[in-house]
Amino acid sequence: MKRTIITLFLLTFGATSYSQDTEFGKSTNGLIYSDKTIKELKSIVDSLNLKFKVCDLNKIYKSKLQCKANYIYLEKGKIKEAKKDIESNISYNDFIKKYRTAEVEKGLLVVKFQYKNYKGKEEVGFNSMELDNKYQHEFNFEEDISTYDKPLEGKWVYQYSKKTNYSEESIEAFYFTEEFYQKPIPAVYARMIQYSDCMVDTTAQVFYENANKSGVRYVSDGSSKSNEFLDYIHKSINKPEYTDGFNDKDYEIYSKKYSVWDSLRISRVDSLKMKDENFNKLLIEAVNESLTKGNTDDEFEEYVGRYYSKKTELELKRNRRVVGGCSMDNSPRVHAINIAKLSAETTNWEIFLRSHLDILNDRFERVSDGSYAWEKRKTYIKELEVLDINVLDLLLGITFRIENPSANHYYGNIGRLGKALSESNKSSELEMKMLEMISDNQLDDYNRILIYYLFLNYNYNLENKEMQVANNEKLKEAIKMLPEYLLTKMVAEK
Repeated sequence: MKRTIITLFLLTFGATSYSQDTEFGKSTNGLIYSDKTIKELKSIVDSLNLKFKVCDLNKIYKSKLQCKANYIYLEKGKIKEAKKDIESNISYNDFIKKYRTAEVEKGLLVVKFQYKNYKGKEEVGFNSMELDNKYQHEFNFEEDISTYDKPLEGKWVYQYSKKTNYSEESIEAFYFTEEFYQKPIPAVYARMIQYSDCMVDTTAQVFYENANKSGVRYVSDGSSKSNEFLDYIHKSINKPEYTDGFNDKDYEIYSKKYSVWDSLRISRVDSLKMKDENFNKLLIEAVNESLTKGNTDDEFEEYVGRYYSKKTELELKRNRRVVGGCSMDNSPRVHAINIAKLSAETTNWEIFLRSHLDILNDRFERVSDGSYAWEKRKTYIKELEVLDINVLDLLLGITFRIENPSANHYYGNIGRLGKALSESNKSSELEMKMLEMISDNQLDDYNRILIYYLFLNYNYNLENKEMQVANNEKLKEAIKMLPEYLLTKMVAEK
């Protein structure tokens, strides 16, 4: 437990220097991967690009189920009576005439989702798109979900909330003014989805299913062989211990000692390995146990990679998910970049790209995450561009939301993808492509709105203010091609 508390203290102390340096340091080429690694990865990309060029588009991708609906919310008056009326399928017009205090929103785009929730149970959800600076509305159902496969035009779905000490009794509902529909994704965009599946191996996952969780808020088992090995190392090369109270002066003294020790650590461990026959014995025992039980950390894994096997180091890292302790804890991202580097060094492309995309999309678990920390997390899109990946098609391919994706298809985060595209060296090309997609009435409304938000996030992250202003004018023209029911709700966004 003491080791965990010290780690938390180190994290807090180090936060002031975090903004003064990059997350992962820089190699001599200005990228986070070495020239040797880039060369190895480029050869893999070249072969994948050649494979894709002769690949036929033999799958029709379908949009998510979507339709127009009206929304009501009622928290005053005869709530139970309103509930009975909805269950009796009162018409929308009759409802708003009878319950005049109900809040109403008309002509919303509602998308239907079906998925397994965190409990592993099938769930159906209905989400409206946020377009008029109001929150989206979301209903989720676990019971009798087959009911929602029936025609819903002219029908209601609702959620009723009983009165509690914290809130009033209320009811909210969607009334569907048309039937749910889906459109095939046009071939030009389907190729982008297919390209993303070609590049991002859909049969692979970065972490194993039963990977252990680790991080500053997780205490490791002190009896493990890996910890025994680390204790042996630390005693042998005299690691300084922090035993005094937690204050700046004591920590500063300890920090200086630790810094000197750490700068000499690897050379001393190299020497220890050469002269102490117990080294290999203890390491092999620790590796064998760790491969089945996990319970490792960065330092032990570093020794495994240096003195045993890079592939084994990667296996151990993939069997350990790092959970961030707070917004300023970048250890999940450091863990991901270490996995990406090891995957590249061991030519494990499928793990490399997924791990790099996790960094780009900032797809990590954290105990808490304040927005003030988001800006410092870079996307590293240039590392993908130098590999000769068609980055535009890749990132747009993981932007689309579809009803029938390949198993394990990688979906990107709209906000992070917009930020990444703002750092691309092909800004004029990608701007034109996004504006074309927003204007394209062959593409379903839901995906057009997603691309609209992608463009907004892209433009927000541009450093050139004049370019931002010009892009806003281009966007105004593009959204004029959207259906009227959407365009009328986007006045505030323009």
